[in-house]
Amino acid sequence: MKISEKTTEKSINFGQILAGETLRKPQPCIYYLIDVNNEVVYVGQTLNLRSRLLEHRIAGVNFVRFRFFTCDEHDLDRLHQEALSRLKAEPAQPPKAISTSGLLSKPLICMKHNITPLAFDRLREAFGLKPAGVFGNAKYYKPEDVDAWVRRFKGLVVSGRHVLQARPTYMAVGISARTKQIQLYTKR
Repeated sequence: MKISEKTTEKSINFGQILAGETLRKPQPCIYYLIDVNNEVVYVGQTLNLRSRLLEHRIAGVNFVRFRFFTCDEHDLDRLHQEALSRLKAEPAQPPKAISTSGLLSKPLICMKHNITPLAFDRLREAFGLKPAGVFGNAKYYKPEDVDAWVRRFKGLVVSGRHVLQARPTYMAVGISARTKQIQLYTKR
């Protein structure tokens, strides 16, 4: 079972066990021991987490981090069983392939709508174009979202420039007279 990097539960590195104030007071809890690959290697229950973690370390259990969840003492057995069943119920699955079929990438949008890449980034932020898919570092957008987005800001820049930011630096988007591209204008 992989542990998500974005969880907000309590987590303390092993080096903090002896010095940390968090574990000084014995408290009933369910705990997970996590290895260097960010995988759970042990799920347990205890009334005194600090002493139990030290026992695991002396016994040679290979973990670098742990997570714990405090609870009432009478709930320990039930919560421990639930944690074990969840661990067994989540088999390791390979990452799902994301299909970008039918979606448009930034270079394609820039070429199709005659937009400079820098202007694309600023306009995407200013007008809230959200990606529909991500593959690696590349973001892909729905064609219908892109068309509505382009119509929205082209209507603003037809008669000149649309100011995106006035202070601290002037930033506007407009159509270049020479290249006919939508581009970003800045003054510092």
